Amino acid sequence: MKDNFTKQLRKGVVTAGVLVGIAFTGTGFANTLPLLIKSHSNYWATIGKKLTYIQEGHHGPIIYDFFDPNCPYCHSMYEEEQSIIQEGKLIVRYVPVAYLMPSSAPEAAAILQSPHRQAALRRFEALAGKSFAEPLGPQGPVGLPSIKPSTHTTQALATNMAVLQSTHAMGVPAILYQRKNGQPGLLPGMVSRGEFLTLLPNLK
Repeated sequence: MKDNFTKQLRKGVVTAGVLVGIAFTGTGFANTLPLLIKSHSNYWATIGKKLTYIQEGHHGPIIYDFFDPNCPYCHSMYEEEQSIIQEGKLIVRYVPVAYLMPSSAPEAAAILQSPHRQAALRRFEALAGKSFAEPLGPQGPVGLPSIKPSTHTTQALATNMAVLQSTHAMGVPAILYQRKNGQPGLLPGMVSRGEFLTLLPNLK
């Protein structure tokens, strides 16, 4: 009998209201949590196949960074990770989800449906840095690229959301990682460069 996590991944069925529509504002480093899904011996391999992401970096341990395009803390997390990626110490797989605002899905689609996703993500984050410096309106930051999500993109975002829900995270950013002993873990909320560097030796 399959558990709820596997059913969610197969169906891609997600109720956006399950997650609170706000981003974490404090650091999650001090509150490192083990994942509550422990029944899958191949959990890490399974999510790697199910998630749709944009990878940056080629050396170091792999982490999955769940972000919503309308989350300013997710943008701050992106900036904190960049120097570590460029130093060859970390591989980050950026996993878009869309639930904070109506514009989240079209903005995520602009990245995922680009023929060059990595470049699209970098352009998006560069624009986001300027947009988040201004007061946010009811539709989120203005001027960010957006397009209508395709059926494939909608399904991919739903599956990404199902995986995020399976961790029992209550918002974004959320970092999914694997310890050297193989156990997956979760960092909810903002993580600084210094906290990342402290965590790195323990990652697989």
